[in-house]
Amino acid sequence: MIVVRILTRTAVATCLAAGLVTMAACDSDESQAAATSTTTQSATKSGASPAKAVSIDHGRDLYKVNCTPCHGEQGKGDGPAAAAYNPKPRNHTDAAYMSKLTDEDIAKVIQYGGAMKGMPMMPSNPVLKGTDLAAVVAYTRSLSAHGSSAGGAR
Repeated sequence: MIVVRILTRTAVATCLAAGLVTMAACDSDESQAAATSTTTQSATKSGASPAKAVSIDHGRDLYKVNCTPCHGEQGKGDGPAAAAYNPKPRNHTDAAYMSKLTDEDIAKVIQYGGAMKGMPMMPSNPVLKGTDLAAVVAYTRSLSAHGSSAGGAR
């Protein structure tokens, strides 16, 4: 009975957090469009690919809003909410694990939730679509590109 209450409270808290995150993401669309324009201009001046720079920067912004509560600022699965979860949130810096996933795998888990991969506490993010979803996937993928911290959180 106590386990059911804890899981129910955790599920309600997760749903509330996801709702707040969705509202915050909707409110920040205009500021993200302005930031995207600025990023495109700077990337063009620096010789970098504008599409890639915008995608990663935009993905970072969306990741911070939607993912850091559980996955943490660095993507290591150590966010403030991670302590309440078993299993722990995935460590996105684990190059060995992340290299086994396709971008489509990552996108499906982000959009439809973690239950499809045995991570039932990860909420779905159906509002992330198209370029927003691709940007979060690109940023999530980039977290494991800078070396591996194969230990740590799941």
